[in-house]
Amino acid sequence: MGSACLSTISHDDIAEVRSRANILEVVSEHVTMKRSGTSYMGRCPFHEERSASFSVVPDKGFFHCFGCHAKGDVYAFLMKIKGMDFPSAVRELAHKYGVQLVETAEQREEYDKRTHMLMLYQQASQYFIRLLHDPAQGAVARDYLSKRGIPEDIIERFKIGYAGPTWDGLLNYLTSTTKVAPATLEEAGLVRRKHETNSFYDLFRNRLMIPICDDRGQVIAFGGRTLGNDDAKYVNSPESLIYVKNRQLYAFNLAKESIKARDAVIVVEGYFDAITPHQFGFTNTVATCGTALSEAQARSLVRYTESKRVYLAFDADAAGASAIERGAHMLQQVADGVGLELRVLRIPGAKDPDECLRSEGGPEAFAEAIENAPLLVDYQLDQALDECDIGSHVGKIDAARKVIPILAQIKNSVERGEYIRQLSMKVGVREEELLSDVSQYRKDNRIGVNPGNAPSRPRSSQRGPVKVGHVEAEQQLLALYFTSREDYDRTAAALENEYFLTPVNQFIKECIEGVGTDFNTVEDLQFKLMDRLAPEIEASAAFVEVIERVDEIRKMKMPIDVLLFQCKKRLLSEKVNRILANLKALLNAADNDTDLLALQSRISKLNMLNRTTTTLETLEELDEFKRNIEAAMAA
Repeated sequence: MGSACLSTISHDDIAEVRSRANILEVVSEHVTMKRSGTSYMGRCPFHEERSASFSVVPDKGFFHCFGCHAKGDVYAFLMKIKGMDFPSAVRELAHKYGVQLVETAEQREEYDKRTHMLMLYQQASQYFIRLLHDPAQGAVARDYLSKRGIPEDIIERFKIGYAGPTWDGLLNYLTSTTKVAPATLEEAGLVRRKHETNSFYDLFRNRLMIPICDDRGQVIAFGGRTLGNDDAKYVNSPESLIYVKNRQLYAFNLAKESIKARDAVIVVEGYFDAITPHQFGFTNTVATCGTALSEAQARSLVRYTESKRVYLAFDADAAGASAIERGAHMLQQVADGVGLELRVLRIPGAKDPDECLRSEGGPEAFAEAIENAPLLVDYQLDQALDECDIGSHVGKIDAARKVIPILAQIKNSVERGEYIRQLSMKVGVREEELLSDVSQYRKDNRIGVNPGNAPSRPRSSQRGPVKVGHVEAEQQLLALYFTSREDYDRTAAALENEYFLTPVNQFIKECIEGVGTDFNTVEDLQFKLMDRLAPEIEASAAFVEVIERVDEIRKMKMPIDVLLFQCKKRLLSEKVNRILANLKALLNAADNDTDLLALQSRISKLNMLNRTTTTLETLEELDEFKRNIEAAMAA
């Protein structure tokens, strides 16, 4: 079972493929799924059944059949449904979702270059941060941030730095500290080459440095805001091995947890339009690295919002309105059939979110704008009608012409009919004529009618075979690593010297310990574990049961020390019982009085100690009891 942590395919590749391959999308190619709360239900493809007992939880990234008890992640599903091994499943999904795997010598070389480039950007970020806090050199940047009202905690959270005015500050720093060649820095997009002299100079000079991070928090690019009179207000890192502009959302690494907690995301345009909302508590805000949402960016948003509620808060100008239209169209394409709730945030009395929030009463006005944000279709219809004089004959015709494509995109026929009824009265045209034009537009443009959802099927209450007490205790202990970051720290300390009796649970524990503290959130830890366990079908399935217990434990709202005590006590009790059973077996096989007396003495001591377990009340007392057991066995 050790191969899970030592796969021939890198953990980074396994993680990248998983992030692209939405499990619901993969499963839906084989099973018709219907939404049921936070999960999706369908008829299991692995056994015959009349009612749906096959569940997919996209947010957690796993499937679980409550009928035949098949379970696992997206790789396990593909392996089971197509009868393939783990590497083949990764390759198929990688090919499908456009991920280049690191398997050949050339691919390994590219992987090493990517890793080295990440290190260079990390070093560059630290260099810029040091310059910002330098009493003399960073004064101009600190003054700028102060005037913008950016406090120290936000500066630190967003890793904001400063690039000095010299032409070779970063170049000299990186070549001296990392011994990297200037040409490598050029390839990374940190410096540029002077063609006439074949020398190099810094790309970023006299600029406030805003790092762009991937969803793991690793710096992969920079946006540099001028602090002088440069023609270019912003200079951005070029695309590279680690940075593809249309795949990244600025501040997404900091917003993920809030997006999940608030079940909604706010999408803005610029860096400070994202930073400022975070400062004022709207921490579910991200920014596009351009003016329009790409498919890859949209997929990230759809994945992290259960309700699929997305607020588009672009600038209140023509370019912003155009970006809303393009972004909305992309989101609709990506989330087709999922029930995306797109709303448009009308910035009250300001050009952008930053300006709004920093004005008097801004945070309250911004919150009210979120509360009252219209659905995208209402926003689009209002925009279309605002451009027409519906009081005139020509204006009515123009208005009808503009709303028809918008109405045609509404999938639900009842909802579409209601909008047509309302619009016909508002514009002053006959309802049946508008309905006919919309129907014809849908037909001409091959806009299909939603086939409808399958009938609701009851979910089975079965959790699988009845588990022995210590197995359940082990699963609960493993689940405690994932209930919160604080619980992780407490659990890791409490289980540091604990050994599980069930091999697969011990293996999962070892993999958790292998990750250590190298994760951002407990959800991040979960996906890291899924990547490590993916090659092992049994471990991957067992881990699903662990993750299913996380929400159950959270709902119990019991102190973690109480849960740790109960589960560790149950596990220790099983260990003592096994020791006693082994000693009694040896007792029956003893062939001399010396061995017989020694075994009887050990059994007597253990029985006496075992009777004291009813008086134990704390983890410390439990650990002392464990040491006494070990001492009795060693005597």
